[in-house]
Order: sequence, then structure tokens, then C-alpha cells
Amino acid sequence: MPAEGAIEQRGQIISIAAGDHHVLNAENCPGFYYSTSSGTYYESLELTFSEDGFIETGDAIYTSGISYGSTAFFGKKYKVLEDGLLSESMVSYGSRDLQKGNDFDLGNGYKLVLQGINGDYALLEFQKNSVPVTTESVEQGSKFSFKTRIDGTEYVILEGTLDKVLDSKDPVVRLKSVNRYSDTPLKLEVGDEFGKFEVTAITSKEIELKNSVPIRLQLGDYSTILDNLIDFQVADNVYRVCSYNMTEDTIKSYKVRGTSMAVNRSDSSPDSCSWTADSFGMLFYDPEYDLSTENLSLSLDAGSDWIPEGGLVYESLPFNMTYKNPEMGDYGEDWFNEGYSVLGWDGEEYAYLGSDRGIVNILLDEDEKLLYPDEEYDLKEGYTLKVTDLDSDNACLTVSRNNLPVYSSIISPGKSADLGTHTLLYKEKLNGVEVPIFSAYVDSVIEGEELSAVSLKYLLHFSDSPLEMSCGDEVGELTVVEAYPKLRLENKHEVWAGSDINVFEELWIGRFEKTSSGNLYVTFYPYMNKVENVGSILPSTTSVSVPVMSLEEYLIGI
Repeated sequence: MPAEGAIEQRGQIISIAAGDHHVLNAENCPGFYYSTSSGTYYESLELTFSEDGFIETGDAIYTSGISYGSTAFFGKKYKVLEDGLLSESMVSYGSRDLQKGNDFDLGNGYKLVLQGINGDYALLEFQKNSVPVTTESVEQGSKFSFKTRIDGTEYVILEGTLDKVLDSKDPVVRLKSVNRYSDTPLKLEVGDEFGKFEVTAITSKEIELKNSVPIRLQLGDYSTILDNLIDFQVADNVYRVCSYNMTEDTIKSYKVRGTSMAVNRSDSSPDSCSWTADSFGMLFYDPEYDLSTENLSLSLDAGSDWIPEGGLVYESLPFNMTYKNPEMGDYGEDWFNEGYSVLGWDGEEYAYLGSDRGIVNILLDEDEKLLYPDEEYDLKEGYTLKVTDLDSDNACLTVSRNNLPVYSSIISPGKSADLGTHTLLYKEKLNGVEVPIFSAYVDSVIEGEELSAVSLKYLLHFSDSPLEMSCGDEVGELTVVEAYPKLRLENKHEVWAGSDINVFEELWIGRFEKTSSGNLYVTFYPYMNKVENVGSILPSTTSVSVPVMSLEEYLIGI
């Protein structure tokens, strides 16, 4: 299972039945390096399934192409020093001003210092740990590069262009396309092993790895495919998987991108793009039931970069979920009797309170849990569950909110319970609807000299903070036009599609342009900005290496 606190970047959902063949790359799978300014990517993972969930040895092929001296390996961009010798791109800036006295911090002790200006020339000094490595006089409009010696050979580890020189009281220069590379390169050789994979070829055009052992994926599995890059989670009842990139290191914000889609804006026909959970990993997907509900689409008229009214649409179509706990079928409240209506909103799982009463987040849906005396089980939003007493086959369970008890019940499985003969039930009225805030089936009570515990099943926890959703409400660029029986939001005014679009809250649509054979192609891609303080989100570099590039550059390669 993924590390606690790690951030999931989910990719597309694919079938892994016998005979299926897929190619994952940066356009459809998170983790691989991708430039959102040009659409450039290098890596791909080709998978062939000979049986349901089974890949023969050599049928999983990871390839990274090499173009103009650059490549990517396991999600990071590299400069190719020579065949098999790769220097990681540590800093990448499109444009940056450098003023005398304000050093350009390049990370790992490196910095670029403007020593002075003379006409159209600037004196740049490359330092490490404040000690000069080399100094170079660079003319305006010229490229510059600084080298270091690695294993007896000199290699470029900093390069860029001196775009402008401004000679004034406070001298300043403008730098473009600044790239700093690692001085501890990665050396690859045929036969090197990376988890289940082995390097099988290294040429001037590509690096290839193949699985050296068979890969088998069972229903309900969570399995690492490429170490520290791609994981697969298999649905419980069908051979479909969603790919994940579990990130590491500590930062507070990150960007997760969906599949990019290109349209030809030079022809006379309208263009459209649409994303679901299959193509955008931040939309809600339940692998246990192989279910998703959200859809995001945009439509453009021919010859215009304005999205017309009704051309930007977010829709979530709910489905009815039956309780796993058989005793909850007799709950009694109309909206929660026998089950509840589930839908995704902004990538998370919610349930309807009623036709005009909003939606509530489903915080926990867990099949089983062994709870020990005095153990405090976190139910989210300040709620906890604790066994406060055990006596023979009786268990006293206490639900607390912000460390204050809100409900306690003594359950004797098969004899007495809040519902049926086994179910603990804490309920609360929200917007006029009696909601089963927390329920759990007490399967058995274990009391002994060495082990005491309560065996719980079918734990289900709803938020007690409804999200109001009514027709006419405005959310970002969209307006709620239907709140029940499905959720639908549309733009009620024209939206400019010539730059990134903030659809609502954390959901955006980005874009970049390319011209090919006289035609203008525009690529759109959805992404979510997240801000969160967790213990694991970015791919680690080394114990002493701190990435200096922006977060977007690091995650998706701007």
C-alpha cells in the first residue's frame, strides 16, 4: 500500500484482460516527465497482457527516447553527457533577471553572481559554496555555459542565454533558458536492475528496460510496476487498473495533470474536448466498484478562442449505493434507507442529502477494522472512535469530536445494538435529513489475557458539514443549472480560452500551441492545484539535493 500521507496522482483507467495492449506515456499517465509549454515527453511504458492481469517476462517495456541531448528517466529530465551517463536537470528557468548583489541561487551550494557590466558585456561568476568555479565575460544576446570536471572529463552543468544587459546605477541582466544540471550523474549500464526491470539497451537514440520477471496483478491488488514511478491498483471485481504516481518529500503545494488533447484550430469545424475519470486522475473513481461519475468538457466555435455560453460543462451523474452492512437496510430515512446516492464532486466522493438539501462528503468506507482498547481511530474531520470498555462479549464504543465524546453505546453482538443486533449507529439531523453520520457492524468482541479487541466491519462515515448546491449558484466560471437528479454546471457567459481557465475551485484547464504544416494545433489538458502540508509529495533526489525549480517545473516539466 502507498506510504501514509503520500499524495495520489492517478492516471488513466485501463483494461488488463487477456490480449490487452497499452502504451502509457506522459500524455495519459502521471509521473512521467512532460512539458506543458511544448508537449515534449520522452518516456513510455508498453504493456502486453497474455492472461487476465498477467504480463510475461519481457512484455513490459519502458523506453526513454533521446532528443537533442536531452531525455527523461523515471519521471525526471536529464542532459545526456554520453551514452548511459545522465545528468539530472535541477533548475530550469524560462526568463530570470539577475541584479548585482542579488545572487541567483541554483541549489546544492551553486549560485550565479553578476560581478559587473561593461557596455554590452556582463561578467558572470559561477560559484559553489561561495567559492568561484569559473568566471566568464558574456556579450548581450550570446549563450553562456559553465563546466565542471566529472571523473576526469569536463561537462557542462550550467547553460543559458544573456538576453539583455541594462547598465545603470543598479546593473541588471536578463537571462533566458537557464538550465543547471547535477554534478553527480546517473550511470546506466546494460544489465542494471530497477525493481522488476532490467536495462536491456542503451544507444544514442534511446534507453530501454524490460521486466526480467513475470508481473501478475490480482483483483484488488496494489502493485508497484516501476519503482518510485508507477503503481497499479486493480479493481475488486473486474480486470481494470488505475495507475498511480505516489510522490515523496515535503512541500505544501502541487499540480496534478490529466490527459492532454490536441485540436486543429486551422480548420472550419468546431472543436471539443472531454475528460472523465478514465483520462483525468483527479476526478472521482472507486476501484472497488469500477465506478466514476464526473465529466468535464469544453467546446469551441470555429475561428474563436472564446468558449460560448454552455460550452464549458462539468457534470456528475450519481449512482445508487447499497449498504455493505445488511442491518443498515432498515435505517428508515428516505434518502438513506437501504442505501444512498453517490456522486463525485471536485474529485471526491459525496452523497445526496436530498433534492434541495446539498451533498455530504463520504469520509470513510472501510470493510473491516480490528480496534484495540484505548486505541483512538481517526475518522477525519475531528471525529475519532475508541473502545472505552470491554466486558466479556460487551464493548463500549465512544465516538468523539475534537476530543469531546458525542456518542457512546454498549454493543453485545447478537444480543443488543443501536440497529439490528450488531450495528453501532450515530446519527445527526442535517438540513432536515437524519443522516447516519457513523455506523459500524460489531462482528465480535475478543477478551483475553494476551489479546483484547473489537472486530468491526462495514465502517461508514459521512461528513456533518453539508455542501450547499442550488440552481443559480456560481462556482468559478460556472453556474449550477441542475442540482438534482444529477449535478450540472455550465458557463453562463463567454470564457476566454487563450490562457489557462480556472473552471472552479482547484480545477483548471491549461493549454499550449504548436504550428505544424501550416496548421495551428492547440493542446488542452486539465489539472488540479492542491495545497497541502504532508510528509510525502515530490520524487526524492538525493539526501543533500534540494530542487530549486518551481513546483510545476518539477512535477510536469514546464
